[in-house]
Amino acid sequence: MGGKLITWLQIHVVERLLLKRSFERIYMVMGGHIFFQTLSAAITMDLFSLLNDHQSMTRQQIAQSLHCDEQPIRILLLGCVTLGLLKKKGLFYSNTFLSKQLFIRSSPRNIIDVVRWQSAINYRAMPHFAESIKQNKNLGLDEFPGTETTLYERLAHDKALEKIFQDAMESISRQANEMLANALDTSHWKHLVDVGGGNGTNIITLARRSPHLRASVFDSPSVCEIAKATIAQAGLSDRLGTFSGNCFQDPFPKEADAILFAHFFTIWSEARNRALLRKCYESLPSGGSVIIFNMMQRDSEDGPFSAAMGSPYFLTLATGEGMLYTWGEYVRWMKESGFDQVTTQVLPRDHGLIIGRKH
Repeated sequence: MGGKLITWLQIHVVERLLLKRSFERIYMVMGGHIFFQTLSAAITMDLFSLLNDHQSMTRQQIAQSLHCDEQPIRILLLGCVTLGLLKKKGLFYSNTFLSKQLFIRSSPRNIIDVVRWQSAINYRAMPHFAESIKQNKNLGLDEFPGTETTLYERLAHDKALEKIFQDAMESISRQANEMLANALDTSHWKHLVDVGGGNGTNIITLARRSPHLRASVFDSPSVCEIAKATIAQAGLSDRLGTFSGNCFQDPFPKEADAILFAHFFTIWSEARNRALLRKCYESLPSGGSVIIFNMMQRDSEDGPFSAAMGSPYFLTLATGEGMLYTWGEYVRWMKESGFDQVTTQVLPRDHGLIIGRKH
């Protein structure tokens, strides 16, 4: 009898623990909009930098420093502590290790601009997700002025939003391109073209690692103007430049012997990606390479979280046709486009590098 009671208690405890985790997951899903806005509000008020300056503070001190009444600050702090963004010991609040890395302006790893992009742009579009699935179209684009078919084109009508977007892309690139630069051997290339290269962060990092390398951003005219300024500020205008154009319509630069797509193939459909790879094969000289650097979906199509979180954005807002594809899809597309030497490399934070070489 005693053994059966212990077994029943063990099962009961395990079931309660499992249910607790399940309910907590549901709370995170149901309250996702609130929890994100909690983080966004804390960043907007620069709460994490304030706590970093003072190490720890009481609720009253925080309210006084932020020029707010105490009760709304209490609500904000409750959310931040519950989410693990802050620690509370007695009456005092302080940053967690994660918050020190991600949400303090002085941290080189901060993702503040990414949160601003999510808040100002993505959140406006995502209520259209269900209808976008039904119509297979980026209906969230209706939230932004213009008649163009992609978010990137419409942002040119609003310079403030375009800057928020480009700042976020720079932040993502800055933190990812160190992985790219560490993993990518550029010694055998003379001129690399970064298609959709944004403000030039990628090629600046690569050029600083490889003094022999010339590189260019291939992007829309308005983005190329931003890239030119960034390149000039870095003092690399003698080796780095831009090409304005549409990658689906205009030819790639003839001097390119390496064509990089960094966080780019997720934007487009399989058909468009295949077309770009065929165009790369036809454009590149013998020995030239095409490089895909992306966050990757597992071949088993069951994750990771980054793939599940990113894919609805491409459907609902960006272009209405992209998603995070699997490793196997990229490899197959490259080989079917003619690249006979294809290598893959797994990188941190769900990223991967796939290189196809033309014989």
